[in-house]
Amino acid sequence: MSKLKYAFFGSVLGGGIYSGFTNYEKKMNDNKTPKAVLIRMSGNIAGGKGSKFGGSKPLNLQNYSSSLERAFKTENAVAVILEISSPGGSPAQSSLLHSKLLHLRKKYPSSPPVLAFCTDVCASGGYYLASACDKILVLPSTLIGSVGVVSPSLGFVDLMRKHGIEDRTMTSGKSKVGDHPLAVRNKDAVSQKRAIMDELHKDFIGKVVKARGSKFNHAAAASYQRSVKGESSWNLTSYLLSLITFGVFHSEGGEEDSPLFDGSVYTGGKAVEFGLADEIYEDMEATVKEKFGSEVKVVEVKEKMSMVEMLTNDLGGGFGVGRGLGTEIADGFFEGIKENFEASWGNRP
Repeated sequence: MSKLKYAFFGSVLGGGIYSGFTNYEKKMNDNKTPKAVLIRMSGNIAGGKGSKFGGSKPLNLQNYSSSLERAFKTENAVAVILEISSPGGSPAQSSLLHSKLLHLRKKYPSSPPVLAFCTDVCASGGYYLASACDKILVLPSTLIGSVGVVSPSLGFVDLMRKHGIEDRTMTSGKSKVGDHPLAVRNKDAVSQKRAIMDELHKDFIGKVVKARGSKFNHAAAASYQRSVKGESSWNLTSYLLSLITFGVFHSEGGEEDSPLFDGSVYTGGKAVEFGLADEIYEDMEATVKEKFGSEVKVVEVKEKMSMVEMLTNDLGGGFGVGRGLGTEIADGFFEGIKENFEASWGNRP
């Protein structure tokens, strides 16, 4: 291929990418059309930016802070939509995202309502994030809840002994190793880990209760859980017992005893019944138009990406415009190629 052809295809490619972003920016900055600003938040909640050579980025404040800021600053926005699908992850990153949302709602007091549309799963840290929104909407099949803390652990002591392997770990502090998988379990270390988990759990519950406390129906959840376990079928007596334990007579504190906060997961329908979520939806865009008007356009916020990231994102799926650019930018990309091609060659015989 000649240098002229390389230059031509390079200019077409560059023009396509530029036009794609230009078309996207026009949609975001259009002050006439009412917009529902969408941010898709999926995957495990963890620290780090992720690889520049493809694959999804972890869900954390570092990767989503600018998108959240931009969503709240968008002109003529009627809603900020978070499409959430996450099983949870880091307690710290979950807390940071939760706090960021609350901060933005205070920073922009005239900002539109923030709606969480939960898809496959919205559990643990995913629910932590969703609870900071004005409303939580779920599919009937969404799995939601899991308000709890887990610390997976294995022990290899007997296996090591069987194969003649000895642990020779050295420390300069008696609590440095903690509940180590290569050492016999130490009661003090286990107690210390339990105390940390309980503290994290109480903080999690406290944030969720502060955000949605009045919406929770602990009594209905307790009655349902007993019936599922076969302890008793639903009746007036069991429901009144639930009210006494978790309902209107429930004293301050002790929320960690509620079946809504014991790590249980519920389907979308039960989540709405128990106050973990607000509404059932079937189609996000249709629901948005029903709530805010048929003229509303759902516009997705995109993270700015380097050329390397654009061309290598989702590398496993092949070269080209990666998923991270989204459908709208991809459409603009190909429109840009067409425009540049026609400008360069359209008038030639």
